[in-house]
Amino acid sequence: MNEENVKLAKIRKSCHIGNIISTVVLVLSLFMLVVGIWGGIKVLSMGKAFDEMVTKETYNGVFSASNNSGSVSVVDVKFSSLPLDLRSDIPAVQEALDDHPLSVLYGSYILSMSVIMLAVVALVFLVRSVFAIIEKEGNPFTIHVKRRIKAILIATSVMLFLTSGTGPCILGILIAIAVNAILDYGITLQTQSDETL
Repeated sequence: MNEENVKLAKIRKSCHIGNIISTVVLVLSLFMLVVGIWGGIKVLSMGKAFDEMVTKETYNGVFSASNNSGSVSVVDVKFSSLPLDLRSDIPAVQEALDDHPLSVLYGSYILSMSVIMLAVVALVFLVRSVFAIIEKEGNPFTIHVKRRIKAILIATSVMLFLTSGTGPCILGILIAIAVNAILDYGITLQTQSDETL
């Protein structure tokens, strides 16, 4: 077995491992997505009962609506500082906000996190497909791989812009440009290598 075949075998093996890991992450992400959607709907459907439970358990010291657990920050959202005097032009929403604001706020927050988790599921699925393509073709420098990686990097940059802001988005775009250039060069070298064989 020559040196090139050994390297290709290592690439296939690492892509096989990447495929397994990304499959596990995909399953966990799907589980978290389902739990998030179910939890958000459950909290919203509890309505006033949820508000009463949170108020009672906060008063008893069992539950804290802050973002800290002892001296360690758990979540970067301060639910206790959320405004409870929200207004809506939709009468049904305004009635829900007046009747059970905590249920609406917590439920909406959980569902919005589920939307982010849906984007994560899509990205992990795309990454998994890149590993599968490379494992099947035995070569990372193909047009299929380049297109898929470009889609992943663009989607990640958009997600960074929506969740983290402009700075991380710009960094994501710069990384996308660099990876695109590397893949273009690799595809060119691979084409030249194939032509000489």
